Amino acid sequence: MASLLVHAILPLVVVEAIPLTRGRRRKLRWLGVALACAPDLDMATFAFELRATDLWGHRGAWHSLGMAALAATVVSLIFFRLPPRGSAPGSHVRKALYWRSFAFLFAAAASHGVLDAFTAGEAGVALLWPLSTARWLSPLDIVAACPGGASEYFSHWGLLTVANELLFIVIPSLLLLGIYRHLARRPGTAPRVPIRRTAMRVALWLAIAVGARVALPETFATHLERRIEPMGTAIAGDPKDIPTRGLPDGRLVTSFDEVRQRGLLERTLAPRDAPWSSSFFPSWFGGEGGRWSEGSARLAYRTLTGFAPPSESEAKSWVARAASGDAEAQRRIFTLAPVEKVDLALGRLDFPATVQAQKLSHNGHPRYWSGRCNGVAAASMVEPEPFRVVDVTGVDGTHVRFHPNDVKSLLSVAYYEPQVKLSIGDNCNEVAFDAAAPCNMSPAVFLLALWNRLGIAEHTFIVDALPNIARQYYVVAEATVHLVRPPYPPDDAPMAAALRPKVRSVVDVTIDLTLSSTTLTYRDVDHLDPAVPDGTAYRKVGVVPVRMHFSATLALGDGTELLGGRWTGTPANGIDVVMDVDGPPKVLPNGRLEAADQVPWALVRAIAKASVLPPPALPTVDLRTDCEGCR
Repeated sequence: MASLLVHAILPLVVVEAIPLTRGRRRKLRWLGVALACAPDLDMATFAFELRATDLWGHRGAWHSLGMAALAATVVSLIFFRLPPRGSAPGSHVRKALYWRSFAFLFAAAASHGVLDAFTAGEAGVALLWPLSTARWLSPLDIVAACPGGASEYFSHWGLLTVANELLFIVIPSLLLLGIYRHLARRPGTAPRVPIRRTAMRVALWLAIAVGARVALPETFATHLERRIEPMGTAIAGDPKDIPTRGLPDGRLVTSFDEVRQRGLLERTLAPRDAPWSSSFFPSWFGGEGGRWSEGSARLAYRTLTGFAPPSESEAKSWVARAASGDAEAQRRIFTLAPVEKVDLALGRLDFPATVQAQKLSHNGHPRYWSGRCNGVAAASMVEPEPFRVVDVTGVDGTHVRFHPNDVKSLLSVAYYEPQVKLSIGDNCNEVAFDAAAPCNMSPAVFLLALWNRLGIAEHTFIVDALPNIARQYYVVAEATVHLVRPPYPPDDAPMAAALRPKVRSVVDVTIDLTLSSTTLTYRDVDHLDPAVPDGTAYRKVGVVPVRMHFSATLALGDGTELLGGRWTGTPANGIDVVMDVDGPPKVLPNGRLEAADQVPWALVRAIAKASVLPPPALPTVDLRTDCEGCR
């Protein structure tokens, strides 16, 4: 998104071009700035688990032209009186002033969404709501968005963002204001600034703007040029790292002709076992140490202000009351955080697993993308989806019931460090306006993984789909590769010099991915199954699709062997990393998880197995007798 500075400056520039009284202009300056900045208040919706793609999420309905019209109407009626109908002396002047004020306020409010739509790196703006919920993003990028999160926004990257906005938005707006004043001056009056001086200023600005983008593209260009690069580097990824298990003769298919012969184009590729979707248990909400059922706003407040696990006396009181049949105490235990329940079941009233989890999240400034998305993605590839409530009898006889979402949270912790985890490509650790250019893996390597792992071996994998320092891991649920243009001569295609002598042809493809969401809200996973009346079963989530579309050009060598490629499209972004996982989690010699050394893997495994048992019987685990190694 554009910074609040440029959102505030634009109304201050525009209001000077409108014929108004001095008092009204002064009032409109403040109201225009307020309306231009107000749409970004929707960032608070993140605390209520509204995603950027939700209608009422960031850059949704609050950024629309419809909401701008509503806000301008309300503010105009409050601060400016609409003249009554009639022909009273001066009424036409007052009406003109009123409608000028309304038009300015509407333009100020609408400018926010329009400007965001012309900002590179955004997810689009719901400009036409309520007529349409579609997100709009201009193919013409004026400025780049500040990369990263709050830490980058309040660093030199924030200053560079403002510098871009001043150069490409504010200064040309001021120049346009000067030109407008020159053209709108009264006949016979001398211009404030001679037209020759204005023309020199425009020429100087053009020279600086063009020169900055050409000479310093990393700082002043919204997108860097993509060229066809070879495979085999750490960032591009190496085909030799793609696992060959499940492939005939253990051999990778690397020829484009063989890909076509095997029918891997123009058809849906899917794994034998479908994954399941989940929340990624954000650090903002406490992760596995957050009482997710109490609401995300409360969880975010606790993360910012600090939160401690229950005291020993408090926990003993809940246990005693629950044992005597107190429904409120039983409910209270059921709404504890997943690791609080683990501690309670193990009789550890100093709550070591909870304290450990809170150290990871309750630090006052966790990254908005921080969580267990790779863990829950890996778990969904290996484990069946939990859907039953599990009654665990603790080591001291305490009964603790685990919700299916508790089980998913514990599995996400366990599989955060699986025994087999192979990354192809490299995670992006670079902060830049166009971080995808240096960070994306080669589309050729990605497609080799897709065709071999998903298409032939029918085994899925995980991808990091955010082209920057943020991480969001998803499991590939389905994929289709379309041939856009058959192999053709490379001619003048932008290409690394070392690769050009080896390339015989290039081919254009598009890729449609259906990913299994790891960004569900807690509300999405908390629906009882009405077919099981005792309330011990919840509806399975299955695959909640996240659809992404990419396009690429691939370089082919002798025998149509894939040699490299580049991502194309607008924007020309692709996948950062492919991650293949297999086997159970990494476990320490004492049987506890490497990712959380206060949580026994045997306990998580026992609860997970019980949580997939069919109804009607209530799944149970007795730590006193049934679970070796659970303590």
